[in-house]
Amino acid sequence: MDNPDTDLKTLLLASPDSQSQVYTSALQVLEGLKTSPSCHRLAAASLIRSCQSIDGSSPDPEESLEDVKSVYAAQRALCEIMDAGSKSPEDCRVFVPSHSAQSSRKVTRSFTHAGSTTSKIKGKLGLCLQALESRPQHWTSYSNNRQNAIVMCQAARIDIEKDNLIRLHESLINTTSDASSALTQAVAAVNKALLEQKQFATEVEQFQQQLTHDLELSKAQTQSYLRNFMNNVESAMHGTIKPFLEKMRKVETKADEVHNKLQSSAAKANELRSNIDNLVQQAADDRVELAMAHAKILEAILSAKDVLSNDLQTMGEVQVQSLVGVFDNINSQLRVSNEIAGVMYARQTELNSQLLDLDKHLASLKASSTALYETQLAEANAQLILSNQVQIDLQVAQGLVANITTSAASLQASLQETGSRVADIVALGGLGGLTKTVSLLAWWLVLLFVLYQFNSKYARYVATALGKIPDTASLD
Repeated sequence: MDNPDTDLKTLLLASPDSQSQVYTSALQVLEGLKTSPSCHRLAAASLIRSCQSIDGSSPDPEESLEDVKSVYAAQRALCEIMDAGSKSPEDCRVFVPSHSAQSSRKVTRSFTHAGSTTSKIKGKLGLCLQALESRPQHWTSYSNNRQNAIVMCQAARIDIEKDNLIRLHESLINTTSDASSALTQAVAAVNKALLEQKQFATEVEQFQQQLTHDLELSKAQTQSYLRNFMNNVESAMHGTIKPFLEKMRKVETKADEVHNKLQSSAAKANELRSNIDNLVQQAADDRVELAMAHAKILEAILSAKDVLSNDLQTMGEVQVQSLVGVFDNINSQLRVSNEIAGVMYARQTELNSQLLDLDKHLASLKASSTALYETQLAEANAQLILSNQVQIDLQVAQGLVANITTSAASLQASLQETGSRVADIVALGGLGGLTKTVSLLAWWLVLLFVLYQFNSKYARYVATALGKIPDTASLD
């Protein structure tokens, strides 16, 4: 329970060496409260204890102190209202100081602990301040007491603030010590890193010199190899294509000769066939004329026979004998004529058969000549296509050689650029001891590149085999 008769000066708990102007001002305010009613002294005692109870464990110490000061100023204003015999505002009754410890500390203690009660008290404090602000006299009293609350709270917290400053100073000393230790370690680490960087710079310089020497040697060997390769390719191409082109020209000449001979043979065969057709037609016409003449002779004989039959009746036997001889001669001539006609028919049939065989032979000869011509023409076209392909392959090979030369130059430039970049990495640290490995790797890259231009399959086999070789740097 707060005793209003308690000496408020003893509540400040300030040591003699900590007294200052703020402390003196606070004592003057408390001295003026000795003759005031107990309501004022209770409010002052509650303010001092509340200011002393707020520490770093509070949710927001500064805000809590401001709320405690506002509560004190409101309580003092309410005490003055009650001293004047006026009725205190309804929203401020909860803040009226009381002799009960529970009621007097209930309000101020709520600002030192987080919780829902704090929000409720703050809300009631805001309503109370609005009620006091509505009357100028009440608000003036609140403002004056608010200034006194600031002085009293500062005086009550002199030793607390001093302890806080001491702890802050100790923390600052520890932090400075840690920073000094860390700085010392950093300086040692920097000196060590500088020494390592100097060693690394020396190694990088040696590596760069060795790499430059290897690149120059590789450049000379690569250029020599490429020149020999291009000369060999060109001589091989010229030695192969020139005889091939000569053979192609001979084949084309022979093909033209065969074509001309075939055309000449076909023309002669057509002329022979035309002559044979004329001969056959003439033989057929002669046979028709012979048959017509034979028919006329038969008709004449039959008519003569009828005439002779009529005359035989009137002629004598002597004349009959002479006529029989005449008829025998005629019959013998007729038989000879029939034999000649049969021989001519047989010869005509044989001639027709020979003509048919000749037609078949000529057709077969023409088909064979055509097939031979087409075959030779196809071979000539194939040879021409092959010649064009060989020329294209030669051009591709020449372009490939040019690409190899360009790629080798680009590879050399890349290696030179890599050397310059390695020189730039000196300030970053971390290579050391890679001279032999990088030199060997550059040689393998050049060989793999050249091999890949000729046969990518073999290049992949070699690259796979190289992936299984242990690191030369680790073996060294």
